[in-house]
Amino acid sequence: MKAATVHSSAAFEPIDAALLGAFLLAAALGTWQRCLLINDGAIYLTAAWLGDAWNLFFAQNTGRAVSTFLQFGLIAALRPLFGASSDAFMIAAHLLYFAAPLVLWAILRMVEPHRTYSRLYLAVVLIMINFTSEIVVGMGLWLIWFAWLDRSGQAWRSAVIPTSLFALAIAFSHPAMMLVSLLIALVGAGLIVLGRPFPRRQAIAAAVMGLMLAAAFVAMSVVFKPTNPTILFQQGQNKYGYVNPIWMLATLATFPMLAAAWLLLLAPGLESARARWRLSPVAVWIIGMAGLWFAAAGTELLTWLYARHTAPHVLALALALALTAPAVWLASATRPLLLFAAIAAVAVTSYAVDLFLFGRFVDRHLQPGVTSVDTASIAWPPPMTASSSLSGYFKWAAAPDYVRDVVVPAYDWYEVTLAFYSFFRSDRQSILFHPLQRQGAWIPFECMPLTAIQRRPHDAQDEMLLAFLLRHYCVR
Repeated sequence: MKAATVHSSAAFEPIDAALLGAFLLAAALGTWQRCLLINDGAIYLTAAWLGDAWNLFFAQNTGRAVSTFLQFGLIAALRPLFGASSDAFMIAAHLLYFAAPLVLWAILRMVEPHRTYSRLYLAVVLIMINFTSEIVVGMGLWLIWFAWLDRSGQAWRSAVIPTSLFALAIAFSHPAMMLVSLLIALVGAGLIVLGRPFPRRQAIAAAVMGLMLAAAFVAMSVVFKPTNPTILFQQGQNKYGYVNPIWMLATLATFPMLAAAWLLLLAPGLESARARWRLSPVAVWIIGMAGLWFAAAGTELLTWLYARHTAPHVLALALALALTAPAVWLASATRPLLLFAAIAAVAVTSYAVDLFLFGRFVDRHLQPGVTSVDTASIAWPPPMTASSSLSGYFKWAAAPDYVRDVVVPAYDWYEVTLAFYSFFRSDRQSILFHPLQRQGAWIPFECMPLTAIQRRPHDAQDEMLLAFLLRHYCVR
């Protein structure tokens, strides 16, 4: 049985404006506060700034090269245009980073048969964009393929080559896209068995894509292993985060804003799939109000990090439920998605306030040259070993001194990124750093490509950074 087709409207409806507005707010605040410099993005952007980004760091993620190049490839190519202006470089880098999912969203709006795809994509991206994740690109490519297939209705023979090309691109995005494919196929099959009008063709296509991606990821995990052993260790530590249900439930309990947001995203699908248990309008409002509170009082760095472990599953389930009756989903989604957009806007605002406070704290400790903050002469807060039991619920009451005891340990959680954050924040005059001495610490660069880059001409500030990296932050 084929689901009713709902043709796409060229109109830009209020719900689209709300989701886009929340995204643009995230982009503006994230660019202002340089949100990429406190997570993995700091390593990508430092590699792009120093030159030869592929050999310096990008090659360590060859299996996710499509995502890497869409997020950071253009700024790496444009590096010579910025000369010694690191601030202009960082502004451009953040703007291009935020532009990548918008381009995918715009393409999705052009190919989708109804606005279900683009609204779900932009909503999920809102909860992930502040923390670099290759899944953002992977989901965009996957949804463009799935929406095109849904709209085109091409014969299987005609769809084989385009699907194979999409599979190749998606395979170089993130392994979680295999889970999205298989989960939609599984849920779609279950809905068909229950008599719901999920498109059989889409269920079969998702299963085929899932098997293709599974084969590709197995092969790539053998061929494209990182040569940096500390990256291999980190990947080994986190490889079950997307499949361990106990861990995923723990992330929702730690940051209940995520639970509220995901429930709102699933709510209209319960209507379209005619589920026995649905959320009443009152329940949707209650979830939305709770989500707004937790967005304001509980958002921090780990909120976005933990979101990526559940986002692919929520997207797959929400889309599968929506495709049983897209017209019903679109009619039911307005209130939940408006609340979702409001939650995302409040969360990114709360996050930006924390980043502002963190930046002010770092500014007070900046001094010319290289300085270890793990010395008795600097009153630097100890690292956060685990998120406070209150931080996801009422972070302002989690400790006596909010900035010193909550903000700094949370936003300095990576430890390694402080050096890059302080370097670029000080206009390349200062480096504050943690000696990476604990077992399993992520040391981002290998010494050989750093040495090769050091042989090229650099100004005194970049020479200081390269000398620091070769002494403290490279694997020999």
